Amino acid sequence: MRRILVPALAAGVLLAAGLLAVQAYRLHEYRQRLDRGDLALQDGDPARAVEALSGALAIRPDSIVAHDLRAEAYRAQRRPDEAVADLRRSLGLAPDALTPLVELGQIADDQGDFVQAADWYSRAAAKATPSDPRVLYALALARYRAGAPESAVEPLQRAIAGADVAGQARYLLGLIYRDLGRRSDAIAVLEDAVRKAPSLAPAREELADLYRAAGRFDGEMSQLRALAALDPRPERRIDVALCAARNGLDADALATLAGAGLDPEDRRMLIARGRLDLIRAERKPNRAAARLAVAEFAEARALAADGSLLAWLGRAQFLAGDHDAAERTLHEAVTASPLDIDAGNWLADAAEWRSHFADARAALETVDALEGDGAPRAERAARARRLGALSLQAKDPAAAARYLQDAIDGGRDDAPTIGLLVRADLDTGRADAARQAVDRALAKDPQNAALLKLAASIH
Repeated sequence: MRRILVPALAAGVLLAAGLLAVQAYRLHEYRQRLDRGDLALQDGDPARAVEALSGALAIRPDSIVAHDLRAEAYRAQRRPDEAVADLRRSLGLAPDALTPLVELGQIADDQGDFVQAADWYSRAAAKATPSDPRVLYALALARYRAGAPESAVEPLQRAIAGADVAGQARYLLGLIYRDLGRRSDAIAVLEDAVRKAPSLAPAREELADLYRAAGRFDGEMSQLRALAALDPRPERRIDVALCAARNGLDADALATLAGAGLDPEDRRMLIARGRLDLIRAERKPNRAAARLAVAEFAEARALAADGSLLAWLGRAQFLAGDHDAAERTLHEAVTASPLDIDAGNWLADAAEWRSHFADARAALETVDALEGDGAPRAERAARARRLGALSLQAKDPAAAARYLQDAIDGGRDDAPTIGLLVRADLDTGRADAARQAVDRALAKDPQNAALLKLAASIH
C-alpha cells in the first residue's frame, strides 16, 4: 500500500507545481502585455495599445486597469462606443471607482451630450471624498453647456472653496452670473478670478465687457491695458484706442493707435481708423467723420470683406446720409460671416428710414432670435415695442398686437405703447381688447392725461 501512495503523492506534487508554473507564466504574460499597452499609449500609438491590452484582458478579463487603459486607447482612436463598453465593464467590476465615471463624462462631453455628461460627473462628484474640484468644475461646465446655468452655481462654489488655482471656476461662475443677469455678482467673481490668476485673459476680456456695459470706463480701460501688457498683438492696443474714443478721449485714442506698430495701409489699421471716425460720428452728428469712416472702410473692403466690416461700412454710410447705399451694404452684412449682431439693428434703422417697414421688422426679428433670452429684459421689451410699431406701419396689426403685448408684459406699459396696442386691437376688430388694455393701464395710473384721453376716444 505504501508503495502505491508514494508515487501518487509525487504525481500530485508535480501537478500542483505545474499549475503554479502555468499561473506564474500567465501572470507574467498579463503584466508584460499591460505594460506594453501602457507604453504604447504614452508613445501615442493607440492601435498597438489596443492590441496589447486586448491580450492582457484575454488572460485577465476582470482587470479593471486593462479595461480603463483600453478605453483610453479607444478614445484616442475615436472609437467612443468601444471605450464606453470598456468603462462600463470597469464600473461593473468596481462600482465605487471614480475614474470610469469621469471618463464616461468626458466621452459624453466629446459627443456634445452635455446632459449625459453632467449625469456621469454628478455621480463621480458624489463618490469623491473629499470633493475633487476638477470633477466639480467638469460637472458645472456640463450643466452650463446643457442649458442649466442655475444648477452649475453650487458645484462651482464648492470647487472654488476647494481649489481654483487657475481661476477657471471663478471665470465660469462669472459667465453664469452674467447670463443670469446678476451683473454685480459677475463683476465681483471675475475681479476675484483675475486677482487669483492675473494672466487669465478670457476673464479680463469678460470683465472689460461688463465694466463697459455698466459705464465704468476706468475699470474697462484698466482691463484692456492689462490685456495689452499680456499680449503684444496690435489688436490689443486697438481695443485700448477704441475704449478711449468711446469716452471722448480722441487724442489719446489716436496716440494709442499710432503706437500699435501697424503700417498705415495695413487692413487692421484702416479698419481701426474707420472705427475711431465712426465712434466720433455716433457720438454727435458729424457727417465729415462719417465720410472719413466710409472711405477707410471702403479701402479695407477692397483688401478683404467680412460681416463686421460690412456692418461698420453700412452704419457709416447711413450716418453720412447715403441711406440707399447703407441699406444695400447692411443687407449684405446680415448674410455674411461672421454675423455682427449690430448689423441687424443698423439695417432696421436704414430700412425704416426708407419706409421699408417689413424689411426693418425682419432685421429686428433676426436680432431677437439670435439674442434670445440672453438680452436684458428691458432691452427685449424695447425691441418688442419697436417691432410692434413697425408691424403697424407694415399693415400687420395682428403681429403688432402680439409684439406690443410682449412689450407691455416686459415693463413697457407707458401710455404711448398702450396707445399703439389699442390701435392694433382696433385695426383687428378687437374693440373689447382695446378697452381692457386702457382700463388696465388706468388702474395703475388713474391720473394719466394721455390714457384718459385715449379711454374717452374708445369708450
